[in-house]
Amino acid sequence: TSVNVTNCSDGVDGLSGTLSIITIMSIYIVDRMKDVNETYSFLILLFAVCILGYLWYNATPSKLMMGDAGSRAMGLFISIAILKSGCPFLFIPLALVILDGGLGLLKVSLLRFLKIHILKNVRTPLHDHVRKVWDWSNTQTVFRFAIIQIILSLAVIYAMQL
Repeated sequence: TSVNVTNCSDGVDGLSGTLSIITIMSIYIVDRMKDVNETYSFLILLFAVCILGYLWYNATPSKLMMGDAGSRAMGLFISIAILKSGCPFLFIPLALVILDGGLGLLKVSLLRFLKIHILKNVRTPLHDHVRKVWDWSNTQTVFRFAIIQIILSLAVIYAMQL
């Protein structure tokens, strides 16, 4: 699922990369709290730096396109990192905003297999809805989704310390 939802969030310049950075760095902090393998923690930091390099050229207006290959690679890396952390269920809160693409998958699956209509008036992925219905700019979408994800990640990290 991580691969598909990360790919679906790649519809606005910098959105997928920004949310992936927040998720990856949150996983890194969780790993450091649990003393997970330092070699793998180094790889998380290295991957984060690579995404930052990409984001340097992907800020609106984008000069470099990631495409499916890049967004799927980020999703794969996130899923491997969360599994290596030993807390696979942390994927949901640490990548909740990335799951904005998963909402479309859920909506279509429920309709196709169970004939259940949910969120009829909501466009999917959710970042499309806020841009086209609520008139958010690309920059507003990236920053607001990032703020939401940062708050969720901080809440998870705080809860793990208790």
